[in-house]
Amino acid sequence: MVVRARLVNLVWVVCLATLSAAAETGNRVPDLNTIVQRMQSAQREDKASAKPYTVRRDYQILDKSQETKAQVIANISFFPPDRKEAQIESSHGGMGEKVLRDVIAHETQPPRDAARTEITPSNYHFELRGTSTLNGRDCYLLGMKPLRDDKELIKGQMWVDAETYHVLRVEGTPAKSPSWWIRDLYILMSFGEIEGNWMPTFTKAIANVRFKGRYEMVAHDLEYRAGTVHTAHRRHSPGILAGSAIQP
Repeated sequence: MVVRARLVNLVWVVCLATLSAAAETGNRVPDLNTIVQRMQSAQREDKASAKPYTVRRDYQILDKSQETKAQVIANISFFPPDRKEAQIESSHGGMGEKVLRDVIAHETQPPRDAARTEITPSNYHFELRGTSTLNGRDCYLLGMKPLRDDKELIKGQMWVDAETYHVLRVEGTPAKSPSWWIRDLYILMSFGEIEGNWMPTFTKAIANVRFKGRYEMVAHDLEYRAGTVHTAHRRHSPGILAGSAIQP
């Protein structure tokens, strides 16, 4: 009887040890190469499944007192794989308005070589900095170091969803200053899934402008529609309010 009891206890010990090892394996952080490979795979899948959409977006320039100096509301239509068009709905703000219109023009111009700005090992050296939580999602925190001086590349860090391997947020400074007028520039971009598309949903750029001081540019999505709004014969699904879908 004693021997039998000891055997039963031994079985329990083995089972508990096995469960503990399985739990540790499930919670183990993958190595950097695995995370990057899975992230790239998610990016490829997003491109392959991309659908046309239109986003109504509010662009603003704020001064150091957080007062709006300029504003443009535009409808940005996306046509897979990489074409965008913009329709300005309303705008005001003098020189600031012109800056925002230039931002929109840059955002919608055809990419000369899109591969040179993608978040891939061809453009960045990555560093695994640990784990984090963002908007209730477990993430891997990766450092980003551009492999060349390019104003389209970001030196900073990003949050990669630990389950889907989507990039949830990128923040940092351009590898090269976009203008002599800008002494320093900090950029934050958030991403989310809307109507089957993975897209940027919020952008903030904080700059110290020579002789002018601190300014902030914010682009916040207001509404999403499947399809596009500028072609009359296209049919559209009801709009989705951005605030109910994703938070910055």
